[in-house]
Amino acid sequence: MPRCGDTARDDETARRHQRRATAKPYGHFVKRGPGSRSGRTKISKEAQDKLELAIQNAWAEATLQKYGASLDAFLGFCDRENVPKHQRLPADEFLLCAFAASRAGEIAGSTARGAIAAVKAWHVVHDADWNGGLRLRYTLRGVENLAPSSSKRDERPPVTAEMLDILERELDHTDPKDAAVFAAACCAFWGQARLGELLSNAQGSWKQGRIPLGSDLKPPGTRAGSRILRLPYTKTKGARGEDAMLCRQRGPSDPIRALASHVAINDVQPDLPLFAHRNRRGDLVCLTRRKFLDRCNEVWARNGIPTRTGHSFRIGGTTELLLAGVNPDVVQAMGRWKSDAFKVYWRRLDLLAPLHAEYIGV
Repeated sequence: MPRCGDTARDDETARRHQRRATAKPYGHFVKRGPGSRSGRTKISKEAQDKLELAIQNAWAEATLQKYGASLDAFLGFCDRENVPKHQRLPADEFLLCAFAASRAGEIAGSTARGAIAAVKAWHVVHDADWNGGLRLRYTLRGVENLAPSSSKRDERPPVTAEMLDILERELDHTDPKDAAVFAAACCAFWGQARLGELLSNAQGSWKQGRIPLGSDLKPPGTRAGSRILRLPYTKTKGARGEDAMLCRQRGPSDPIRALASHVAINDVQPDLPLFAHRNRRGDLVCLTRRKFLDRCNEVWARNGIPTRTGHSFRIGGTTELLLAGVNPDVVQAMGRWKSDAFKVYWRRLDLLAPLHAEYIGV
């Protein structure tokens, strides 16, 4: 794992990150169990190890963390119901339905579907038959219909261009960290990017090929100076990566100007994370997702604005472009949205609908 910074504190941050990565819940997904199929084609141990390594890396770490908790819930349910261990993997459809319905009337349908997805992933890792079918789909639909209103999460409010203007006004642009924060905010917003595609989870290190380096910011491609930022790893494309288009803007939140300021102040290098910055000791450290959000929300809280999450930047950028009249197909392509999924996150339909549908035929 490449290093960013060279201090004892950074070492401890990296060690904590590594401990999290090797502890439960990952253990469920890296050990072959008694339910694994027998009678398969015989292959060498080296080939078998390569296969297992590939399967284990099919899911993002954040996904495995969620799956681990859900799998603990499934195994706990089996313990309470005295289900023999040999009947848990592979699980028959009756057991899957019983587990899915075990908290009907208490949880959201999406929670139940996520738990079943975790159990399915567990079966895949252990090469066990998956028996979920029509009855399971109807069970999950019933759980959805029985979900209490309290289980439904409020829509995450978007970040707005006005909120970026507040950051521009109140951050100290001569401070290396603030310069990095503002550049990352503008890029996440106008580039419709997920924070995990831009920022490291650890201050002292980063995963190779997971976040953009200085060299991933391409030279200006238009007369206005708009640029492409190569995202080496994304949620939908994985290690194939995708390009984020950062277009020049007129207002204070112009990502091109914010990046230029950040690159100059922090002396961003081609082989180091794009959003690294100098700390008070002069060491180069990665801007982490947590520190980024903490700083943004600190500024917004002083202005009476409720806390925003990382995804608020992506959906905020999408909404802002739509409100500006950009063709939805262009917005979808720029945001690297799969199919029409991005329509779920349109947060200002009260403004979008009149923009496109008022005075038709007049």
